[in-house]
Amino acid sequence: MIGAGALGCEYAKAMALMGLGCGPTGSVTVTDNDNIEVSNLNRQFLFRQPDVGSSKAETACSKAKIMNPEFKVTTHQAFVAPETENVFNDDFWESLDFVVNAVDNIKARLYVDRQCVWYEKPLLESGTLGTKANSQMIVPHKTQAYGDSQDPPEESIPMCTLRNFPNQIEHCIEWGRDQFNTMFASRVQDAVEFLRDPEAFVKQLRQNTTSSGVRSQLSDINTLVEIKKTADVNSVVREARNIFNTRYDHSIRDLLHLFPHDHTTSEGTPFWSGPKRCPSPEPFNANDELHLDFVWTCSNLIFANLGLPSIEKAQCQSIAAGLPVVDYVRQVIAVETPEEAKEREAAGRPAPTAPAGNDDDEPVITQLLDNLSVSKQTLTGELTPADFEKDDDSNYHIDFINASANLRARNYKITECDRNKTKMIAGKIIPAIATTTAMITGVVSNEIYKYVQGFTDIAKFKNAFCNLALPQIMFSQPDDIIRNKSKEFDPIMCGPITCIPEGYTNYDKIVVEQGSITFQQLFDWLKDSKGLEISMVTCGNVALYNQYLPGNKHAPRLAEKIEDVYRRISNEPIPEGRRYLRIDVGGTIIESGDDFQIPPIKYYFA
Repeated sequence: MIGAGALGCEYAKAMALMGLGCGPTGSVTVTDNDNIEVSNLNRQFLFRQPDVGSSKAETACSKAKIMNPEFKVTTHQAFVAPETENVFNDDFWESLDFVVNAVDNIKARLYVDRQCVWYEKPLLESGTLGTKANSQMIVPHKTQAYGDSQDPPEESIPMCTLRNFPNQIEHCIEWGRDQFNTMFASRVQDAVEFLRDPEAFVKQLRQNTTSSGVRSQLSDINTLVEIKKTADVNSVVREARNIFNTRYDHSIRDLLHLFPHDHTTSEGTPFWSGPKRCPSPEPFNANDELHLDFVWTCSNLIFANLGLPSIEKAQCQSIAAGLPVVDYVRQVIAVETPEEAKEREAAGRPAPTAPAGNDDDEPVITQLLDNLSVSKQTLTGELTPADFEKDDDSNYHIDFINASANLRARNYKITECDRNKTKMIAGKIIPAIATTTAMITGVVSNEIYKYVQGFTDIAKFKNAFCNLALPQIMFSQPDDIIRNKSKEFDPIMCGPITCIPEGYTNYDKIVVEQGSITFQQLFDWLKDSKGLEISMVTCGNVALYNQYLPGNKHAPRLAEKIEDVYRRISNEPIPEGRRYLRIDVGGTIIESGDDFQIPPIKYYFA
């Protein structure tokens, strides 16, 4: 079982009570890379407050063993991913009878699905979202795999809406989360990279952005380094207040200079209408609780970046109130409206780039580099980028994002929200309801009973689609497996393609057990056994052989062992203990000259 969260806890309990892994040769393996957090406790019922910080897999399974001491279970605290194929290797996958997925992201689901297809293992897939749940029974060679059909991607908020035209509190929270990453993670990481190797950093920066962008990033780094060098509390609070002025006062004035309150479109209609809310500046007031929350949390996050202790709110208020008012200086800005963004995307044009910069940038860049060179010599201690953690109430992460979002909402006359809503959206907490989780676990457990009893008729298995809020519960027979069929005309190859064998599936593979052989020997084997002329060989993203390269550059590889070429040119080593490579070949059928499509080749070199 992969995952020991909300679903995983229910599955661990169900497996123990069903008696899975309790026989003389039975066992269950559970893995989850995560540790228990406070926010897990309301829906992952095998965990209690003293378990916070412990391994999810180990804790869940230890509780399940209390329910059934005969439950034989092995736990791992690791991802199931390409990076851990030395742990979850061929021997591990081949030893399994079936796999239960209890993960919460598409990437992990697709990887596990690919592994189950390759090793021909049944997969029981499920997921929940609030009152909704679904399950899928995947039987090798009989049903479609999880990756054969996917939901459409989630709609994202357009960047122009986040930057200048928010109209919902969710837009403000997403913007606040982005501000957190930019100021306390990305900016600080840039400073770390610069201090490690200034020349390489600036070279890379010039390749990726304009002179204006170089100037801006070096200026941010210089500000951070200067504050770190002096370790001055007043300088940190001043920087936090300057950030406030820029984000919630001056930038709003810049936008209103571009689009005044009474601005009209080319059609003569009011520009600030419909979803576009006209903003108003928010000058700093040290006696406004929300203003103070922003400056205080921002200051303490900068202190954390610098490795300095945090300050109390009263001290921050006293310093901020005594700072002189920074005069507004208008900046020329370029803004893309939602209508312009939609028109650009429809035309397939790229997003606008940063300003190209001007002749004034280079002298400033030179001066900044000189300043940083001097500061680097006397700088002590390290800079630490923030690593977002939603469940630590003492780290100011959620508090900063909440203050940022509500100030943004105040700019645009949007109803402000409480800290819990900010935490849920910024922390991407997926709403989970215990009854939904328990119900879908029962559905999947029923499919486990069918499989272990030896059911082979897929009409006996059921996929489930449920919504307890309606209520609606639907069961359907798993879709028949997809079979690859020949085409008279393939739009990619611009000609016919013949499938060999006709109707093969994703579970099929061609096994080559001729020992360690050369490319030429493989080509001869495919010619004699399949009637194929090979012109291309790939292994994952690595092109091992390509006949069509200019000058037939790969011709010398024909006499080389396949695995030797892979080891020489690939960045990915062959996992320890693996005796084969999965390779794909392309070419033509000797008899007809048509292109072909065949299952992947499992080439055993040892």
